[in-house]
Amino acid sequence: MRQRLLQLRKQIKEEKPLIHCITNPISIHDCANVILAVGARPIMAEHPAEVEEITASSGALMLNLGNITDARIKSMKCSMGRAVENKIPVLLDLVGVACSDLRLDLARELLSIGHPAVLKGNMSELLAVSGLPSHAIGIDAGAQDALTSENIDAVSDVLKAFSRNNQAVVLATGKQDFVTDGEQVVLIENGTAALSGITGTGCMVGALTAAFLPGCEDHIAKEMTDRTEAGVWSGSEMGLNGRSGNYLDAAVLGTALMGIAGEQAEKISRGPGSFQVNLLDEIYGISDRQLLETLKIEMY
Repeated sequence: MRQRLLQLRKQIKEEKPLIHCITNPISIHDCANVILAVGARPIMAEHPAEVEEITASSGALMLNLGNITDARIKSMKCSMGRAVENKIPVLLDLVGVACSDLRLDLARELLSIGHPAVLKGNMSELLAVSGLPSHAIGIDAGAQDALTSENIDAVSDVLKAFSRNNQAVVLATGKQDFVTDGEQVVLIENGTAALSGITGTGCMVGALTAAFLPGCEDHIAKEMTDRTEAGVWSGSEMGLNGRSGNYLDAAVLGTALMGIAGEQAEKISRGPGSFQVNLLDEIYGISDRQLLETLKIEMY
């Protein structure tokens, strides 16, 4: 996987795909900048009259449910429909669905339109969309829902089933990040508490992951061809609307890159202001060697 992550990062820098983001105004500036930092191109259009056209020309779509408005709700539905029609990978960030029926209903409506490539949220948000009890505090996960060594097997079963049911990679953020495609599980232990000291870092993880989604296409298509010819491609490895692949690498790379950048930025920052600036610089400047040496992942 480590070499695939490096190749994916390189591919995005070379191809510079357009990433359409419909997100909240609290983090829109930071989301655009982290997409630029990894070599992709953001467009943050959200007017209902133009979003379908813009989505159709994009390499990926990010939908973030933070700070909902009537116009943004309409735009998200329109863009999701066009992405499904054009087989464009979608990241759906379930911000706040555990604390608001409006957002929970919207998330379920978007999922009824089509399958995203990645479903992202904290543990409380993912439990809420799964129809299970959750203990969110606002947009934050409740302590009762946290991933622990005692509950990891049970949580893994729930999230793998949720991934299979929605034909999407599930990314659960937290102190320890959890990614699954319904079969494999990757735990990511990079990160720092300093990331929770500025607003929007969770949204930025979604933006980074979305930026890497288009780079999965060529790799996935080639792997599918090779494995189909060898007779070892399973039906469970078919993903977004009949397209091959599950975009696991994009979710792991986007999440790990934010965690590693946060670790490095904390070392040279005086407080949240300098940390925010240094975080963007670190996302931009981390070398492949540094990425490999500091990456903390466990697969099972």
